[in-house]
Amino acid sequence: MKRRFSIGKAEWSDTREQQYRRDCLDILFQFGDNIEKIDDKAYLIRNGEQIEILKPDKQRSFWYETWLKLKDYYGV
Repeated sequence: MKRRFSIGKAEWSDTREQQYRRDCLDILFQFGDNIEKIDDKAYLIRNGEQIEILKPDKQRSFWYETWLKLKDYYGV
């Protein structure tokens, strides 16, 4: 029996995740802040202060979960 394999969904997921990364950077740029990924956690760098904002449930959706948290944090 043939094994079904679709790379279309994987490519779409990667594309969406990169878009969420860009959206996160756009939000941060508006407020003059930065973000770092250290040990699978997202840290907001604000006024020289390092603030842990989240440890995502899934690493595959790291930027999506970060984007949700940043929207909530900044009220965007």
